[in-house]
Amino acid sequence: MKLEAANAKAMLNVYNEIIKKPGSPYALKALNCCVEAYKYAILSFEKVPSKLVEDPQIVNYDVAIMVPKLLIVKRN
Repeated sequence: MKLEAANAKAMLNVYNEIIKKPGSPYALKALNCCVEAYKYAILSFEKVPSKLVEDPQIVNYDVAIMVPKLLIVKRN
């Protein structure tokens, strides 16, 4: 999960750099959605170690929900 959090932070930085460049309002809106998704993912991935101690099933659920969402964002 630490690796996934680091990867998500790297992608968040990429999106933030792209946002700084001029572009269409539609592209900016889409990029902002990506940024929000990655921020949420980073928080989720960073919570995994503490949740793992509490309940491993919660971790499985979080990962099962977040990874497909990030893949959709990454493709768009």
